Amino acid sequence: MKIPVCGQCTRTAAWRRPWDREYLCKLHFNRAFVKRVQRTINRYKLFDREDKIAVGISGGKDSVVLLDVLVEIERKYPAEIVAVTVDEGIAVYREDGLKYAEMAARRAGIEHHIYSFEDRFGATLDLTLEVMGKGRLGACSYCGIFRRKLLNEAGLKVGATKIATGHNADDEAQTVLMNLMRGDILKTLRSNPSPTRVLDGFVRRVKPLRWTTEQEIVLYAHLNELPYQEMPCPNAVEAQRGVVREVLTQMQEATPDAIFSILRSADSLFELGDAAAGSPPVTKLFPDQPGSCTQCGQPSVNPLCRACVVENSISEVLGKKTS
Repeated sequence: MKIPVCGQCTRTAAWRRPWDREYLCKLHFNRAFVKRVQRTINRYKLFDREDKIAVGISGGKDSVVLLDVLVEIERKYPAEIVAVTVDEGIAVYREDGLKYAEMAARRAGIEHHIYSFEDRFGATLDLTLEVMGKGRLGACSYCGIFRRKLLNEAGLKVGATKIATGHNADDEAQTVLMNLMRGDILKTLRSNPSPTRVLDGFVRRVKPLRWTTEQEIVLYAHLNELPYQEMPCPNAVEAQRGVVREVLTQMQEATPDAIFSILRSADSLFELGDAAAGSPPVTKLFPDQPGSCTQCGQPSVNPLCRACVVENSISEVLGKKTS
């Protein structure tokens, strides 16, 4: 059997890209990988030269690879990078993730800050799910509410001008499909990677891996010997995203570039949304600057932000149990 060689040199191929069937060796795969991330940063103008970038790192493959690549790319710029980890308080799983997050931060030679649900909200995610009882929302709903709030607060505390997360092309395409299936196209419009407005009190989130597939990320970590957490979150079985992931996987079997087609469609929607944002019928899609939560002071469109609503519910239940 003939061993495939790289399409750009004579080295043994390490991978064949599904969408164009080109073989790449380790060297040219790494170059193409970093170049794709750099193009994504340039395309959406994700960073400014003197940004302080807080990289959200969980210890999983996406965040570990993101940190490694950003450190490499930003080396030629005066930008500063720090690592931020949110500890949800999921027994065993989070302890395992923290180990890999700390390893990645040490390898990059940067500061690593850890913020926990328990310290900030008075309860771990495990306790939250127990307290909220049988009629509770899915685990990912509570986790998302607290995580988004705490990550923003962490960004403010470390003085970050941008927060970079490890959402990859698969994640982004799945999110677009989920929003469409829920009939919530406006949520997609508001997730523009290049927002025309910056809301007061929010540190801008950026996704440098938006056009990088999960398959590429796993291979990059393997080829470059980057250890990462492989233990799955025990709450993942409750997530609706799994169904959409299966649908997208089937689409890719027939159309290898299906993910990129979905992302291109989303970008077209962003352009339409930006073009229509100034017209009266559409301004309601893009709300004015939010007010402040009366409890925590963070930006919120309601008197109490969702995180504080959940936090108060937990405190009320725990108070009844101890009284």
